[in-house]
Amino acid sequence: MTGTRANIEFLILTKNEELNLPYTLDALLPWADRVHIVDSESTDGTRAIANRYASKFPGKVNFVVQPWLGYAKQKNWALDNLPFESDWAFIVDADEIVLPELREELLAVAAKDPQTVPEAGFYINRYFIFLGKRIRHCGYYPSWNLRFFKRGKARYEEREVHEHMLVDGPEGYLKGHMEHNDRRGLEEYMAKHNKYSTLEAREIYRVMTGASAKSEHLDAKLFGSGLQRRRWIKHHLYPKLPCKWLFRFLWMYVLKLGFLDGVTGFRFCLFIAAYEMLIGLKLVELRLEASDAQSGSSR
Repeated sequence: MTGTRANIEFLILTKNEELNLPYTLDALLPWADRVHIVDSESTDGTRAIANRYASKFPGKVNFVVQPWLGYAKQKNWALDNLPFESDWAFIVDADEIVLPELREELLAVAAKDPQTVPEAGFYINRYFIFLGKRIRHCGYYPSWNLRFFKRGKARYEEREVHEHMLVDGPEGYLKGHMEHNDRRGLEEYMAKHNKYSTLEAREIYRVMTGASAKSEHLDAKLFGSGLQRRRWIKHHLYPKLPCKWLFRFLWMYVLKLGFLDGVTGFRFCLFIAAYEMLIGLKLVELRLEASDAQSGSSR
């Protein structure tokens, strides 16, 4: 497989991913045309690992340091500035691996003349690993993400967190899976939730206060696509819900059958409910800060 051209290049964003990156690269480099690694100034062994794989797979690893711009802006910067040459690109996180069934599907699509493939981008399903177990319910499976697309046909909406890819053309779905497994442990998950909840609260507050939308964004529509419908609910229904963390737990554990994932499912639903509580508390804080600022300016 090493000597054939896949017609696919991958993009990975990294920041202190020495525990995860080897698994991702092992699943990609034997067959991918090239893997672009955009590192936001890691202080661990991420660069050394990338250099080791670059020696093992000459010409297949492009390691670039780019100070952090934000989740969407960092990816869009990479898409705009890196030397992608293959017809197809795939964005994969450093804690994700492409499983064999998906690899074969990707190769089959990319082997065709791109002009004969009607889809400009494809949604990919993924398994989420929590405490060593695949989550198969809880609203986290299936988990569709638009990651595979024709070069030049996709960008990310300008959003601080949980950004979605906007594709210029029809979209499709592949059957194979990725697997998400952050080997850095719960402490890293908790730090990420603390950061994400701040960004999410800011986004929700921006919408609640009527701040102008960014130039590139996913439209929130009740009768649009699944993603548009979810965005509408988050913008218009979510702010009115009482006890949002409790609603999130019940939605995941009961309505989305999280109880079928056993004890791990129960723990996972509590974990995500705690994340929802953080968002709610930070929204309260933003309102108080705005009220204090307004009071101060009127004195």
